[in-house]
Amino acid sequence: MRIVLISCASKKLPYKAKAKELYASYLFKLNLKYAESLAPDKMFILSAKHGVLSLDEEIEPYNQTLNKMSDAEVKKWAESVASQLSIISDLKKDEFIFLAGEKYRKYLIPKIKNYRIPLKGLGIGKQLKYLKQNNKVNLCAEVHKFFNSLKRISFPFENENIPLNGIYILFQKGEKAHQGDRIVRVGTHTGDNQLKSRLRQHFIDENKDRSIFRKNIGRALLNKEKDPYLKIWELDLTAKESKEKLSHLVDWEKQKQIEKKVSKFIQDNFDFVVIRVDDKEQRLRLESKMISTISKCRECKPSDEWLGLFSPKEKIRKSGLWLVNELYKEPLSEEDFKNLVCQIIS
Repeated sequence: MRIVLISCASKKLPYKAKAKELYASYLFKLNLKYAESLAPDKMFILSAKHGVLSLDEEIEPYNQTLNKMSDAEVKKWAESVASQLSIISDLKKDEFIFLAGEKYRKYLIPKIKNYRIPLKGLGIGKQLKYLKQNNKVNLCAEVHKFFNSLKRISFPFENENIPLNGIYILFQKGEKAHQGDRIVRVGTHTGDNQLKSRLRQHFIDENKDRSIFRKNIGRALLNKEKDPYLKIWELDLTAKESKEKLSHLVDWEKQKQIEKKVSKFIQDNFDFVVIRVDDKEQRLRLESKMISTISKCRECKPSDEWLGLFSPKEKIRKSGLWLVNELYKEPLSEEDFKNLVCQIIS
């Protein structure tokens, strides 16, 4: 778990408010925005008076500050804060990111195993400069936030809920990112009016040679079990010539069992959202940019239990996506994303 700790500020609103709103200094606001871009699991404010504060906790303004405390008092404050943190986090396993000054960190850091201090050694002026430069929109986080807000479709799905043309965005059970469900695949179709058919090929039709997604799931399942049949699963029998030449190698009963296992895994573990995009070139362009945006995000990583980590395909393991194409290319621009959102909600 990643936890960001932000120090409080002397400048405050003159009335009771949520902690994230009470502290009115420009530096605090920049720190808060930067903290959000780090895609933390939790964020807390380190308060000289209250210790650990949740962002939405309502408090009265106060004048207490660590700068006026003795070293012994700061040490006692840190002991109390560590005690509070130990209740809501694991001080040995969780990663802590400090957006806080030396006094706030001094006696806390020895109690924490994993930590980062992005602004360490920077004066106020350089901190402000760093935060301004790095407080850019995290488009991967925005993409996740937006698609997590759309109506989710799961198996068995009704055709009337799916447009004729568009892009599908897959989520997988247990996978989290950017404070929501993690996108694990983005896909579309090339032929006209084929979105429903494409989703059927992934979720229902038991033919891995018609769905690279199914083939990749099967690869990972077989590789996880160290099943030597993986070599046969790799064969593409789509073409008549290939089928005639290679079909004698296939154990058709086993192949059928694997296909059913793949179907069950997909149907039990994946759901999706769809967006209507009628123009083929636009679909392919948006698909590529969305895939690249997610694959380039350093904060968007698979869980330790993700099946894709057993994939024999290195690109799948490294990207955290059930994809090998369109990775690490040109990502969405802010303008692309704004246009996409406007198109969907209009």
